[in-house]
Amino acid sequence: MEPQRLKSNPLIQCVDGLRVKYILQVFIFMCLSSQNVLSQKIWETRKGCIRTQGNFSGGYLFGQKAASAYLNGDIDVFVDDRVGVTGSAFYSFALNRNNQTGLKANHAVFFGINYHFLKPQRFDPFIGFTQGMGLVQAVYKDGDVFKRTPYAAVPLLSATIGFNYYVGSIFNFFAKVQSVTGHVVSTMPSAMRLDELKFMAGLGWNLRLWKPKIKDTWKEPRKS
Repeated sequence: MEPQRLKSNPLIQCVDGLRVKYILQVFIFMCLSSQNVLSQKIWETRKGCIRTQGNFSGGYLFGQKAASAYLNGDIDVFVDDRVGVTGSAFYSFALNRNNQTGLKANHAVFFGINYHFLKPQRFDPFIGFTQGMGLVQAVYKDGDVFKRTPYAAVPLLSATIGFNYYVGSIFNFFAKVQSVTGHVVSTMPSAMRLDELKFMAGLGWNLRLWKPKIKDTWKEPRKS
């Protein structure tokens, strides 16, 4: 006997067809929504965008009268056209020799806000204020012996001024200067100042996460 073939159920075929149709509709809707979001450029509306970068940066420590070097990265999340919530991290490289006093490690993280004071456009200057925490190790001289302090957590305050220039939907050029102040005591006989200027510039990334339902309003300058 030949095995009997199972007859297809019209109801099952109808349900499967509806499932495929529903999946296709959801997929098309997601694609159109994504295209609609990405089509709104950051220089048109900052709100809903993120800007990020990672690079090598340099600095100058005033207390030690020495240069500094870092691997750093930061991110801005624009909660509106004027204000971005920002965070950054710095991993330091020791530039002094083993028989020199000064900082051996000066890692840090910061969190705060950036204020963008011009209406959205390609040129985007800003100022920022952040607080942070450093992880610091220093070398000091005790008589004729060089000693290292244990790693110490140090509170920091920072102010930043800089600009972004948006050249495409996902790219920007940036440059900024960050002023940092703080001090470390640890096991040293006296405190060591951490006052510093950090310099950063290069290529950054920007991406829209959501399309704002309500655009921020800007007061146009009065015409004389």
